[in-house]
Amino acid sequence: MHSLAATLLLAGLASTAATQAGEPAFEAASVKAFPAGTPILMSGCVGGPGSDDPGHVNCEYVTVKMLVMQAYNVKSFEVAGPSWLDSDRYNIIAKVPTGATREQLPAMYRGLLVEQFHIAVHRETRPVSGYALTIGGKGAKLKAAAPPAPPAEQAPGKLGTGDDGFPVVRPEAVRGGAMILYRGGRAKLQGTNVTLARFVEALSRQLDRPIQDDTGLSGAYDIVLYWTPEAPEPGSVNGQVSANDRVPDVSIFQAVEQQLGLRLSGRKIERSIVVVER
Repeated sequence: MHSLAATLLLAGLASTAATQAGEPAFEAASVKAFPAGTPILMSGCVGGPGSDDPGHVNCEYVTVKMLVMQAYNVKSFEVAGPSWLDSDRYNIIAKVPTGATREQLPAMYRGLLVEQFHIAVHRETRPVSGYALTIGGKGAKLKAAAPPAPPAEQAPGKLGTGDDGFPVVRPEAVRGGAMILYRGGRAKLQGTNVTLARFVEALSRQLDRPIQDDTGLSGAYDIVLYWTPEAPEPGSVNGQVSANDRVPDVSIFQAVEQQLGLRLSGRKIERSIVVVER
């Protein structure tokens, strides 16, 4: 069921169940087991409505868990099931119906999972290992968000590298959100006018665990955080860090406490989980 040795071609609608429910479905799909020994160029899905290739979705080196995440709009830690959800890898090419929207893609992934992998799922609430974000013993060191400045005049092309060895990112490019950069074995999170809710979202993606904000802080902040990732980020830029490097050789947990005055502590958090039954 979970290991496909040959190409599976689906002509017509991708899922009878999806059709009966009136949900949109891929017009056709090809699913292949990822060839062993093939160079890994990417891991994920690209294309579809709103992209440069709206008529097709191309997934390479994906697991069934990754497809479930797309289908149900959940994070990795919100999916439970057999071990092969994380181990078996596939290449998928699917044809998107003309006029389909980005919002309809999850339903198409659900149909694909039913038809090609015979997936059955249910939801339940479970305690999940995560973290609580609190204020550290010496108080928060957060910088209140500065008023937006007029966009600086920049020469076209690259913005160059800052004193910390990372590419320069315009503040307006990360206003209201957070961007994570990797360089020379180091990581940097940068955001302007960021609420702690958005900051927690970025940390949660980085740690692949749910995080509960228990700081009680409701303001917006300009945040810069440096740490040393436990493993190199796929596709990260290699090279030497500037002599003026401000990046401390610390874990993300130490960085959050030392640089922001906040603390991440282990906590069980109740979450709605998608459970793959078979």
